Amino acid sequence: MEAMTAGEIVKAVDGALLAGNPETVIEHICIDSREAKEGSLFVPIIGEKVDAHKFIAQVLDNGAAGAFMSHGDVVNPDKVHILVKDTVKALGDLAAHYRKKFRMPIVGITGSVGKTSTKEMISAALETGFHIMKTAGNQNSQIGVPLTLFRMEKGQELAVVEMGISEFGEMENLVRFVEPDVAVVTNIGEAHIAQFGKKENTMKEKLKIAMNFTEKQRIFLNGDDSLLRQAAETMKCPVTLFGTSEGCDYRAENIHIEDGKNCFTLVYPEGREDVVIQQLGLHNVQNALVAIAVARYFGIEPSKAKKGLKDYEGIPMRQQINHLSCGIKVIDDTYNASPASVKSGVDVLMQLDNPGRKIAVLGDILELGDVSWQCHYDTGLAIAEEKLHMVVTVGQEMKALAKAIIDSGAGIAVCSFDTNEEAIGWLLENVSGGDAILVKGSRGMHEEEVVKALREKYAVKY
Repeated sequence: MEAMTAGEIVKAVDGALLAGNPETVIEHICIDSREAKEGSLFVPIIGEKVDAHKFIAQVLDNGAAGAFMSHGDVVNPDKVHILVKDTVKALGDLAAHYRKKFRMPIVGITGSVGKTSTKEMISAALETGFHIMKTAGNQNSQIGVPLTLFRMEKGQELAVVEMGISEFGEMENLVRFVEPDVAVVTNIGEAHIAQFGKKENTMKEKLKIAMNFTEKQRIFLNGDDSLLRQAAETMKCPVTLFGTSEGCDYRAENIHIEDGKNCFTLVYPEGREDVVIQQLGLHNVQNALVAIAVARYFGIEPSKAKKGLKDYEGIPMRQQINHLSCGIKVIDDTYNASPASVKSGVDVLMQLDNPGRKIAVLGDILELGDVSWQCHYDTGLAIAEEKLHMVVTVGQEMKALAKAIIDSGAGIAVCSFDTNEEAIGWLLENVSGGDAILVKGSRGMHEEEVVKALREKYAVKY
C-alpha cells in the first residue's frame, strides 16, 4: 500500500479527527486486530456476534497508528482516532479514494460460480506480459474488495479483482470502489437465489459490473450460458463471447483428455491455437478461453498466454486431486457448493482415469431458501445422467438429490447420512482400491473432514 496521511484519510471518508496528529503516516489498513502493526489503521467491523471496537485499545497499545470508530471514547490521545458514521462504509469510501491514485486498468470478475478460479487463470495468462495485482484468495465482498484495492502499488501494471455479491445494490457499491475497465461474467446460476428470487434478477445485478462502461471498455460473457448469451445483444458496450458454442468469439474445439490434462483447440478471430491446461472439467476450458481472450485484449498473443495457463496448478479445496495409496483418487472440492458447481465437480470426476468406481460424496448446498428442495432435486436429476457408481449424501437438503437419483431409475447406488461422521465411517469401510471420489458441499457443511479422513487412512507411504 502507498502511504497516506491521517488528514487525507479523514477528508476521504468525511470523518472527524478526534485525536492524533493529522500528519501521521498510514501504510497499512486492517480489519483483523492480529494483523495490526506499526503504521496500521485498524477498521473495527461490527459483526453479528462481536463488535471489534472492543479491540481498539489493544491494537493501539500494540503499535498501530490509529483506528476508525463509529462509537465509544478516545482510548489513547496520542494515536489517531477517526470518527465515522459506519466503519464498513468508511472502508469502502477510503478504497474508492485510494483506487483513484492509480491509472492501471482493472479487470473486474463476477458470476454465480467460478469467480476465484477464473480470476486465477486470467492472472496466470496476464502474468506472461505484465506485473499484476490480483485478489488474494476470495476477498470479493463489500469488505474484501476494499482490502484488495489497498494492495495496489506503484510499479504494478494491471489489477484483477474478484467482485462477489449476494444482495441487491451491492454491485453498484463495488463498482464505485473498483471502477473496472474490463469486466468478466462467468455464468448465472442458483447461488444466492434466496436473496435474488430468480436467475434473471441475479443476472441483472451481476451485469451492473459494466453499468458505467462506454464504447472504450469491454465485457466478456460466457456464451454457453443462455441468459448471458441473450444479454449480450442488449449491452451498451463491446462484448466478447467465450465458450464452446457456435458464435463465440473465443471457442474451444476438440476438447479431450491427454496424460491427465485438459486439451483443446482454441478458435479465435485471427486463428487457431492448441492449448493444454492441468485442470479437468468443461468449466476450466471456459476459464482458459476467457483468460486468453482477456490477455489478448491487453496485447498478449494466445501463443504466449497459453504458457501461463499450462503452468497454473489450481487452488486448494477447489477440485484439487489427491493421489492416495491403493490407487485411490480424491477430488477435494470442499470450499463451497452451488448446483452448478456440483455438476462441474461431477464432470471432473467422470474425466478421471481410474480402474475402480466413481463415487460422489455430496454435502448440503446452503443458502437456497425456499427453492432449496427443488434445486437439490434438479441437481440430482442432472448428475443421474452421468455414469456414476455411487452417490453418498450428507445432510437433510441432500435427501432431495438422493431421491431424484433414485426416481431417475439410473441404477446409481445411493447412501444418505445426516452427519460427516456417519459418512466417514461408511466410506472407510467401503472404499476400495482404484476408486475415484469427489467430495463437495457448502462451506458450512465442513466436507473437508471427509477428505482429511480419507487422506489419513490412505496416506501414501514413502
